[in-house]
Amino acid sequence: MPMTITRAKTLSAAALLLTAGAASAQIAANGITIVVDDDTLRPGESTTIRMEAYFDDAADYAVAQVITDLLSSGGGQGLSDPRMLRPPWLGMPGVVGPEGVLGINCGQVNSPTAEIYADPSNPIAFWEVTYTAPADVAAPFDLSLTTMTEDFCVFPVRSSSLCQSRLGDFAEGEATIRVVPAPAGVVVLGGLLMCARRRR
Repeated sequence: MPMTITRAKTLSAAALLLTAGAASAQIAANGITIVVDDDTLRPGESTTIRMEAYFDDAADYAVAQVITDLLSSGGGQGLSDPRMLRPPWLGMPGVVGPEGVLGINCGQVNSPTAEIYADPSNPIAFWEVTYTAPADVAAPFDLSLTTMTEDFCVFPVRSSSLCQSRLGDFAEGEATIRVVPAPAGVVVLGGLLMCARRRR
């Protein structure tokens, strides 16, 4: 029995959806991962936010340079001490501003003529910052973090210092920190301690 036109169109549409779904499920070969040491905090508590770069090590040798910003839904509040991880990273750790940490520029050297080789670790941690949950913002709330990357370069081969951009197949990093209220007992204890200090 011949297939009806309506059924053929339905099957074609389903095939297109499956193809699109498979494409969107593919993971980019290159990108940044945001790693949070402790993603649940109470007001006043701190954690470390770290960025790691990953790349297609079947095609390339090592990460050469990452130029990115860490954008925060809380702006720069609570962020402090941005720093590059050494070795091997050189460049600028960025500056805390009203949108997060801007101007992060981290790179490593690969100079075969000088017998200096880039670290090919994959993923490779390159940067971190401290986040302290503010005490003057009502909890609970979520702090959303994402990267906005201007350039992501790799060394294709160990034997050359030439690098190439891989932004064409790249995924930005994302993470969330949950800030929850302090337990009622801790608040009461804090109040009692304050009263005791005032009586002295």
